[in-house]
Amino acid sequence: MLKNLSFLLVIALAVPAAAQNLDFSALEGFDATQIREQQLPDLQLPSDKSWGVNYILKGVVSLTEAGPFLNTVDGRLFKLDLSDRKARRFDGKAVIVEAQARQADDLSLLKVKEISEYEPSAGEIVPAPYQPRRRTATLIEAKDGRLVMGNVRMSSSEVPAPDSYEWTTMTVRPELIKNVYLIKKPFKPEIVAAHSFLVFTFERGGLKDANGHEPMALALSIEGKTRVDQSFSPLTGLKRSFGINWSLSTWEEYAARTIHEEKGHLVPYPVLLDHAQKAALLRESMTQAAVDREGEFYHTIKNNCTNNLLILINRVLPKERQIKLWTIPYMVYNVKATMPLMVIKNLQKKGLLGGEFTDINASTLHTVLP
Repeated sequence: MLKNLSFLLVIALAVPAAAQNLDFSALEGFDATQIREQQLPDLQLPSDKSWGVNYILKGVVSLTEAGPFLNTVDGRLFKLDLSDRKARRFDGKAVIVEAQARQADDLSLLKVKEISEYEPSAGEIVPAPYQPRRRTATLIEAKDGRLVMGNVRMSSSEVPAPDSYEWTTMTVRPELIKNVYLIKKPFKPEIVAAHSFLVFTFERGGLKDANGHEPMALALSIEGKTRVDQSFSPLTGLKRSFGINWSLSTWEEYAARTIHEEKGHLVPYPVLLDHAQKAALLRESMTQAAVDREGEFYHTIKNNCTNNLLILINRVLPKERQIKLWTIPYMVYNVKATMPLMVIKNLQKKGLLGGEFTDINASTLHTVLP
């Protein structure tokens, strides 16, 4: 039984939206001993004894009265969980750091696993560029209650051209939010595999692009930030194989690509929050989408498309309604908080998610999300 469960388990884990034609042949020989429970509804995934999010960063260590900090080469500042002895050893030196943060919305402290001096060589290999679909959202302005977001993917045509992408800025007014949807994007075999993301709808005037046009809705999709020479599989996602990208797009662009380009379909579920919580969730989502995550790694279990959505939702819920992310804190992750199909059932059971809305496919593509 465990061999069958191991196959179902790994492919059911959250996968990036770019994985249009997943190759599951690599799953042959997967070690079934990784699964500690034999009943699927209560199945728990073991992870290493660590925090949730992996980083590899280059920068300079500075030891201050407040403790050691890492100044990265691109201008970010991280406080380090590092002994005084090691901090003094590396103070003022260029280093490469392997570290971990608690989770995607808490980068206040990095627990250092490995640190060593670093001197880039003159002939250091430059990695391949990221796939053109992978642009990180930016927060250009937050003023008078409105947010201006950059790097929002859109399409000026009803059927977007494959491998050709258009980008715009988007003015977002959280007070005019109407509804929030969790969207399931199934992959074959559909009974176990899916990607999930959030979509926000607005009252008139709540969402406008750079030309004053009002899209139907705004989508936030958290995906592996793959390079042009990389492809995704659930097993490679368990390793530090690629970065992570919180991308924004119009609902129309995302849905059209899914249906016309990927021959897929989408299933929306309304997120059951009051208006203040919806507006707060939108603000949290835009803020976290704009965080510079260079050096952060996607992880199929602990840092994926789905568990990060629950992290966002937890930020607007009272403590007693928050979703439990870890079965054993920072050791065993709760699969009901990371496997898309199980997450949907779990949220429905807790009264946080409504029933399935109209299936969005070729014949229903233009259905308006209320």
